Amino acid sequence: MPKLIRNFISPSFTHEKLESPTYEDLVDVFEDRVHKWFLLPASKLLEFPNCDVAAVALLLNYFESIEIYLSGQESKNRSAEFFARGFGRVFSVQHPTLSAKIAAAFYDQARCGFAHDGMFRNRVFFSKARPDPILVTWPKKDGVIDESREVESFIINPRRFYDSIQLHFDRYIERLREGADTEMGCAFVKAVALKWALGEPDRAVGMTEDEFFRP
Repeated sequence: MPKLIRNFISPSFTHEKLESPTYEDLVDVFEDRVHKWFLLPASKLLEFPNCDVAAVALLLNYFESIEIYLSGQESKNRSAEFFARGFGRVFSVQHPTLSAKIAAAFYDQARCGFAHDGMFRNRVFFSKARPDPILVTWPKKDGVIDESREVESFIINPRRFYDSIQLHFDRYIERLREGADTEMGCAFVKAVALKWALGEPDRAVGMTEDEFFRP
């Protein structure tokens, strides 16, 4: 009898993991997906010449997506808002006005550049010379930095950028597993309900393994 194709819902787990999932099962699958389908590939790209930009392009998806799970809300038609909130969780700026200005500019120059133009825009640069994940520069007036104007440039250190996101995600998963922050746990479960369609009928492949691989 032909075997059915195994349905992997993450690199380490098949569909059985979510048939009647516990909270721990949901966290397991989420962590496995983000680490092995998203963060690990980004880290591998950083090991090869000329792949830093591709790694950053992949990592830019983290901010909006993690905000969905942290807020328990849908981001449809609110992409810029969710990106800015998620960005602020990873890269905090104490001054609220500057924080909003930086996040909005980074959304336009980096995220929208890659999403709509296929490349970062003209205010984004890359350098490993400084330890900052992102160095933000401003125009000057009479030799003095003028933060009342728009951001002049972003200089991204790709490895440090990755490290910051990895650290944020590891801490988030740790807090989910600890369970002390019930509001965070409830928001995560709400996001799973919004995004994973666990209560909907199964999407059957409708083919045996032999049929799938038949020329």
